[in-house]
Amino acid sequence: MIHLENEIAIVTGSSRGIGADIAKSLAANGCKVAVNYRQSEDKANAVVEEIRRAGGTAVSVKADVTDKDQVNRMAETVAGQFGHPTILVNNASSSMIAKKIAKTEWGEFESCFAMAVKSAFNCCGAVTPQMMKNRRGKIVNIVTQYSMGAPPIAMATYVTAKHALVGFSKSLAVELAPFGIQVNMVSPGFTETELVGHVPESFRQSIAGQTPLKRNALASDTSNAVLYLVSGLSNFVTGINLPVCGGNVM
Repeated sequence: MIHLENEIAIVTGSSRGIGADIAKSLAANGCKVAVNYRQSEDKANAVVEEIRRAGGTAVSVKADVTDKDQVNRMAETVAGQFGHPTILVNNASSSMIAKKIAKTEWGEFESCFAMAVKSAFNCCGAVTPQMMKNRRGKIVNIVTQYSMGAPPIAMATYVTAKHALVGFSKSLAVELAPFGIQVNMVSPGFTETELVGHVPESFRQSIAGQTPLKRNALASDTSNAVLYLVSGLSNFVTGINLPVCGGNVM
């Protein structure tokens, strides 16, 4: 049994999809959870309401995580309501847009870097000073299976930004380890959420057929991995990139 009753978490981009499932999973195990959103207030409030109906504790907090001032205010709001965060899950991400290099503008790379790396940088900067004082904390960055092995064609912006997040995560893991803070990553495979609802069924079946476990990932597959990494079960684990992709990466 995993117990997170003494933990306080911020989950970025958690109004829907994988982030929402992570928030609900943490709350179901006793954690107080801040459901971060940028625009989808109604969806974030719906996640909070679902958590509360199940007996958990949560609040929705608006912040554009690429904006340092907004992130700092979010951390202050959470600290005021629950106490200083002990868990941070950097889940917010840009959309995966297929575009070949020859037709890609540098600004599109910068936009992906902002969502993948700048957002994590801002959020870590807001919560790690207190974690360092307390000499405990867990940070999990959501990456992608494409941070390992050969990437798909025409997704250089997304894949490059996620590789940068891997480098940032490993550097942070080494730097914060002496303070009792663990930094890890989860790399999901193609995941069945509303965010891929526009993807043709034939393509989704093709992806599943190429996966050793013969199905696509569910949001709960990622949230279960996050649950392990923020729990006491992983107290001697830091700097890893855990693939949750049905065997596509080994």
